[in-house]
Amino acid sequence: MMPRRRWIVAALLLALLLIVATFPMRLALGLSGASDAGITAREVRGSVWSGELVEARLGALPLGTLRASLSPLALLTGRVEMAFTRADDRLGALAGRLHGSNPRGVSDVNGVTSMSGGLGMIPVDTIRFEGATVQFDDAGKCAAANGRLQLSVTAPIAGLDLSRGLSGSLACAKGRAQAALASQSGMERLTLSFDGSGAYRAQFAINVDRDPTMAAALSLLGFKAGPGGFVLATSGRF
Repeated sequence: MMPRRRWIVAALLLALLLIVATFPMRLALGLSGASDAGITAREVRGSVWSGELVEARLGALPLGTLRASLSPLALLTGRVEMAFTRADDRLGALAGRLHGSNPRGVSDVNGVTSMSGGLGMIPVDTIRFEGATVQFDDAGKCAAANGRLQLSVTAPIAGLDLSRGLSGSLACAKGRAQAALASQSGMERLTLSFDGSGAYRAQFAINVDRDPTMAAALSLLGFKAGPGGFVLATSGRF
């Protein structure tokens, strides 16, 4: 009787493994809370262990086509964690982990993606992640933020050369994720903060060092004179 029972248990376990192994990634993403974390895709293919997200986006940020797989260890503890990678000669490499349960967000993200539409009036072209982690609790408040960001500004701003970008560290500040970025010279500073819904606020400050020509050019672009130089404030949603 015991051998028969063991065979039944083994058969049930095998059937369960087969069901889990072939569970569609599309359904898993719907159950994981990926949409709450801001992940969407034009098409989702494959299983939870070997899936593909075609034309994926993180909010308004285009991520391209990603290979993705769910973590079995996380599932055993009731959490949802998805590893994603992109190997694209045109877009460059991108990798990280998506967390769909509380706290939700992304972790260990490395690579680059374009900034669709920039940051309002601030013409940011690309954003590079360096070990970046940003997670929010169920109330939408920042639970963890670390690593670094680098923003590339390719469009000219009053003759400034910002092609080397602005970079800085991520941290939680007053319930929001915040990155305090600066150019290599330190004359240009960008403070970017955002909440769990993707709503951001950005403040771009440029020290013109008493250059009247530069001050006039920045005024025409909407910058306002302040104690830290000329400042342009904008807000929107990723």
